[in-house]
Amino acid sequence: MPTTLDCNIMRNLFGSDRMREVFDSRRLLQAWLDVWAALAEAEADAGLIPVGAAQTIRSVAKAERYDLDQIGREIKEGQHLLMPSINALSKASGEAGKYVHWGTTTQDITDTGLVLQIRAALDLIEPQVRDTIKLLSGYAERYKAQPMAGRTHWQHAVPITFGLKIAQWVDELIRNSERLARCRTEVLVAQMFGACGTMAALGADGARVQAAFSKRIGLPLPNAPWYVQRDRFAELVSQLGILAGTMERIIMEVGRLSATEIGEVHEGRKKGLVGSSTMPQKHNPIIGERACAGFKCVRGLVPVMQSLMIVGHERDMSATSGEWLLLPQCFITLDGALVLAHGVLERMQVHPQKMMENLALTKGGIVAEAVMFGLAKHFGRNHAHDMSLLMAREASEKNCDLFDVLMANDEVRGALSESELRALVDPTNYLGQAEEIVEDVVRSANGGGGRRAAEHSS
Repeated sequence: MPTTLDCNIMRNLFGSDRMREVFDSRRLLQAWLDVWAALAEAEADAGLIPVGAAQTIRSVAKAERYDLDQIGREIKEGQHLLMPSINALSKASGEAGKYVHWGTTTQDITDTGLVLQIRAALDLIEPQVRDTIKLLSGYAERYKAQPMAGRTHWQHAVPITFGLKIAQWVDELIRNSERLARCRTEVLVAQMFGACGTMAALGADGARVQAAFSKRIGLPLPNAPWYVQRDRFAELVSQLGILAGTMERIIMEVGRLSATEIGEVHEGRKKGLVGSSTMPQKHNPIIGERACAGFKCVRGLVPVMQSLMIVGHERDMSATSGEWLLLPQCFITLDGALVLAHGVLERMQVHPQKMMENLALTKGGIVAEAVMFGLAKHFGRNHAHDMSLLMAREASEKNCDLFDVLMANDEVRGALSESELRALVDPTNYLGQAEEIVEDVVRSANGGGGRRAAEHSS
């Protein structure tokens, strides 16, 4: 019975077809076949088996030749993951079949095969992240000077720009992209060490076979066998969890800003999209919500993967076999959520006029800090803080403009002119280095060195 990730009804809400294909039954078998073929070729390179035998094994190492259902039934009967496939490949190879799986062990094949699938999965994830960075960088540049209310502790704080908010998303995603690249280097390594990691079955030829196998399979060799060293996969899933956390925060912020009381952005309407089954007026951010559900599930897999690091002795599949469930689920769910999230951001509707309206909600209160520092030049910071606090509270309690309270204060009027006060309570005058920060982040996203990094290095 299909699960949520691949059932006909819900498959398009969670997961993506392209990532499901990476981890489907045929690709799984093909990964194993690729490892066996590369091993045979490496052993032929080392003179251990006939070259013709390796060529024959390679020629029949094609998943479409084999009955997946039959292999599944034999696995169920014999409870060994690889033997049915070994037998099928050996039979298809004829006389050369006696060299299939020569000098290796099950986990060499399953681990290296899984790494090949992970490499294909990262080939989908990493460009998606880069595409999202590019998309958001365009937004950041476009809205770098668009004022909006900055919010701390769920309340108006000081003005920022919408471009600055997005630039922070971009900055975090750049780090995610860099972490994935580093993770790729650490995780994408071969496993070919034999029963207990000594390569004893191949004797003195073990090292030569390993080197040839590494070249044939296109993966570097690690320094030591990693049958029980699952830190590589734990790092991988942890990094995917961080990426999921970053994207969930971004999409949740889009949802928060679309609240009726805020209305500064909205998840773009899509043709055929139903907002609510009962309330026609609703414009629910349902695609973003679905993406966030996927991101939460991915983050939840991080501690599970870390628990699979606890493996006994030289090999113990009671832990590592859990990766066969976890890693495909992690990648399929994450990719589906990333695709949904990118669509939300691509169609995001931005409402600058509403941002300006919201800036005025506190009637100048949002720039009370600007007023305080304006007064501090004349009265010192401490006294200016006390004055500003009292006047800001008075304006709030009377629901009047902060400017009017300032103008009514003799001490303030003795220090600042009306034009100076109007300038202080104008939110667009209190945006600091927002534009410069945005430009720095966008420059970094486009491959240029960030201004601050350059200044620091000099």
